[in-house]
Amino acid sequence: MLTAYLILGLPLTASDRQIRKRYLELVRRYTPEKEPCRFQEISEAFEQLKNVRARVGNRILVPLECKDSEQALTRLAHASRPARRRAGLGELLAHISAETPR
Repeated sequence: MLTAYLILGLPLTASDRQIRKRYLELVRRYTPEKEPCRFQEISEAFEQLKNVRARVGNRILVPLECKDSEQALTRLAHASRPARRRAGLGELLAHISAETPR
């Protein structure tokens, strides 16, 4: 269940409207012709979250699927797609000052 939210990049409190809007944004970006694996992941995640009844059922039943903790962590790590960003000057200076011995 958490993996579906991570794949779509949504908070756990997302509404039906937010879920649908994000799904449509991602489907436009990751088309089946360009990135079929990513498109399939997004579609499966949306199927799990598309309505309230499905979300409630998944919250109850999905934890029972993964009994192996390593497998569960691997699924979560695979679902997360960290965004690339550049560090700002303030962040770099704070990092340098934290490493400098006094």
